[in-house]
Amino acid sequence: MQQVGVIGMAVMGKNLALNIKHNGFSVSVFNITREETDDVASKYADENLLPTYSWEEFVKSLEKPRKIIMMIRAGKPVDETIEHLKPFLDIGDILIDGGNSYFRDTNRRHADFGRLGIKYIGLGVSGGEIGALNGPSMMPGGDSSSYAALSPMFEKIAAKNPDGIPCVAYIGPEGSGHYVKMIHNGIEYGMMQLICEIFDVLRKALGWNNKQIADQFEVWNSGDLQAYLISISSKVLRKKDNITGKDMVDVILNEASYKGTGNWMLEDAINLGAPISVIAAAVFARFMSTLAIKDHVLDDKPTLAKIDSDLVPAFGNALYLAQAVSYAQGFQQLKMASQAYDWSLNYSSIAQIWESGCIIRSKTLTDIRNAFNEKPQLDNLFLAPFFTALRLSHLSDLRLVVAKAGAFGIPVPAFSAALSYLESIFNSSLPANLLQAQRDYFGAHTYRRNDKPGIFHTEWYDEA
Repeated sequence: MQQVGVIGMAVMGKNLALNIKHNGFSVSVFNITREETDDVASKYADENLLPTYSWEEFVKSLEKPRKIIMMIRAGKPVDETIEHLKPFLDIGDILIDGGNSYFRDTNRRHADFGRLGIKYIGLGVSGGEIGALNGPSMMPGGDSSSYAALSPMFEKIAAKNPDGIPCVAYIGPEGSGHYVKMIHNGIEYGMMQLICEIFDVLRKALGWNNKQIADQFEVWNSGDLQAYLISISSKVLRKKDNITGKDMVDVILNEASYKGTGNWMLEDAINLGAPISVIAAAVFARFMSTLAIKDHVLDDKPTLAKIDSDLVPAFGNALYLAQAVSYAQGFQQLKMASQAYDWSLNYSSIAQIWESGCIIRSKTLTDIRNAFNEKPQLDNLFLAPFFTALRLSHLSDLRLVVAKAGAFGIPVPAFSAALSYLESIFNSSLPANLLQAQRDYFGAHTYRRNDKPGIFHTEWYDEA
């Protein structure tokens, strides 16, 4: 009997199954179409990897209580898979959804299976196909007793941070694991957009070519800006197209795709009142890329002399601070969600899970972990001493990037959002008083005063 089963033999599922096998656990694999299972079987089958060809054969090949990981596309395919499995499951079995499911769907499935006595885990998995094979970052949510049964395997197959700690830990109840993965993906949106914007500034305002920018990304990656996304951006910019010989990035269509987790994060941010402006700007930038009016330029596009490269260190400082804002906004939404949904999330643990294996891994996450270790219920990351100092030292550089980009007509929505966030969150004299007066004028929505308690309404105009 095999110790664990994996459903879905696309790249992520196959690689996770191989990771499990390579770490000494026996695994059964199944795919709804036979070809993928045959391909895995022809290359990897042995006593620790068993191909199966029906739902019943797959489930019956597993030791009890069964541990089944679904690595399939979110949404309807998950519910269809569940319906196929249900007739063969027993009380105490553990079903694990390793896809990017919407957290409310996971809440529903968790509750449904709970009534049947079957355990359900929503498992966020980050790291892409390489991470799945060599060690992903994993975010399991559901019953804590189920995690205790899974943790020996999860800790073995997970990535390890620089201190050798596995990048996996119990997140919390019901769909919290998938929620944390959703936040991870939103932060990823923000970081990617910021890197793209600084790339745009370097090539248009300084006139640098792709190799020069790749070299600069490599320099930044060796210091405080060390991050997986900075590292791969340098590699991407060096890649040549085999067909044309041009830089690969220059032959890729200038339209960005998206799969939905960013949208979900924005939807719940609106429900919670979480000001995730950098991440929102990044999501909208992807929308904009598909709607941009092609073959047209602004008539008043400025033509300025290229700026000096001595500003590049300031640009790096601005990127460092703006990426910290993306993280801070993600953790702020996590805290608001934890309070709203009664999850009791451990933010230091989440930062540690992301320190290796995942797409948003970076040096900054260690500083975030340290900040939450010092103050577990920190309201805003920029109230921690390290990030306070970062804001004070680099805010002028962030203003500089936004100003220079504006002068050259280069859109930097994520940098602008980061600057506005920092200029707003620490500002007690925003013009919201005028806004409240407007609301009270046209809708009698009332307001509070700054000189005495209570709720007030003003008769702003006389009836004719």
